[in-house]
Amino acid sequence: VKEVTRAMWGWAALERLWQDVRFGLRMLSKNPGFTVIAIITLALGIGANTTLFSVVDAVLLKTLPVKEPEALVLFEWQAGLSFRYSGMSGYVSVPEAPGTQAGSVFRHEVFAQMLMAHTSAPESPLSDLFAFAPLPYLSAVAGHQAEIINGQAVSGGYFAGLGVQPMLGRAITNEDDKPGAAPVVLLSHSYWQERFAADPAVIGQSLQLNQQAFTIIGVTPPGFIGTLQVAFRPAVTVAIASEPLLCKGCRLGSADRPGRWWLNLLGRLKPGATREQARVSLNNAFQAAALEVMPPPRKANEPAQLNPQEYPGLRAESGSRGMLDERREYTPTISGLFIVVALVLLVACANLANFLLARGAVRNAELSVRLALGAGRWRLLRQLLTESLLLAALGGALGVLFALWGNRALVALTDKDMGL
Repeated sequence: VKEVTRAMWGWAALERLWQDVRFGLRMLSKNPGFTVIAIITLALGIGANTTLFSVVDAVLLKTLPVKEPEALVLFEWQAGLSFRYSGMSGYVSVPEAPGTQAGSVFRHEVFAQMLMAHTSAPESPLSDLFAFAPLPYLSAVAGHQAEIINGQAVSGGYFAGLGVQPMLGRAITNEDDKPGAAPVVLLSHSYWQERFAADPAVIGQSLQLNQQAFTIIGVTPPGFIGTLQVAFRPAVTVAIASEPLLCKGCRLGSADRPGRWWLNLLGRLKPGATREQARVSLNNAFQAAALEVMPPPRKANEPAQLNPQEYPGLRAESGSRGMLDERREYTPTISGLFIVVALVLLVACANLANFLLARGAVRNAELSVRLALGAGRWRLLRQLLTESLLLAALGGALGVLFALWGNRALVALTDKDMGL
């Protein structure tokens, strides 16, 4: 009997709710001007906030889709103003203390010395140390179609260190990152779908990059776009050892630009290890290598030997979101925009509340009649609440559409700014 009673009560409650919804829709349809204004007001506020929050999530909050991203450590450096380097490639924006300079890119020889120090230390706090760098504006020929794409160069331990397994084929390994190794390339999942129609037989085929033939060995998993700056999406990945084929040695020691600082470095902490321990374990190797490759003075007032206080030193940051330079640049602007948009939503809600109060005053006569006919106060409150929820649902649904349009517009603007 209790179960039957509960079922009947539940069915009656659903029937009353459906009656409230139908009556609410009728009341809203009787005043289309108010309804349209209320829905659009909510939709604009919700859509703008949703769009901006998606940007906040992508730039400031979202971690890399890799194994245990919180265990990744990003290496940067800081030195006195007297420290000299032969030039940098890539986007660099690192906070600097007064009287210092800082960077997030490393010279290839410096990375090699740090990697040697890591592998030779039995008690290293890192399980992996790997390098990567952007390769923008590569000419690619897939089949008979030529286009300009973005790529990246990675060390042999890149995919193993991130814990990323290709969805098709294999990853680049240390054997691929040795001088004289056959040039191989991994495709991003989106590039594989767009240019190769998601054909699994693509493994083993040839892809022309800057008029050099690379053998396709794998496809990265969906959603993985690498660890570079937030706006950079590489379509292909090659080994660092193959980079001179694409750039004609412009990074690794050409006559006109010797020894560029261009590699980004990430490491993976062992369980229980800290970023500070990782920094200390590699700082001496970095410092010695950086001083060894420091070019001679360019001006008469530059010292040949640096004061120890001017020596370069490592910095260790969280690598869970990849490179931080552009994120740091965007953070103040995005935070300010998000606050402004949140205030817009509050204003929209306040305006809608005023609309509802004015509409409630107009409906005083109707509510008085319903009370006189025996409707309870809870019944009237429930009906008004249902109408408000209907407005919120309709405004939210339209706001989601606005957010989708806004996200597409932002993606289009980003691609245009990147020259894609």
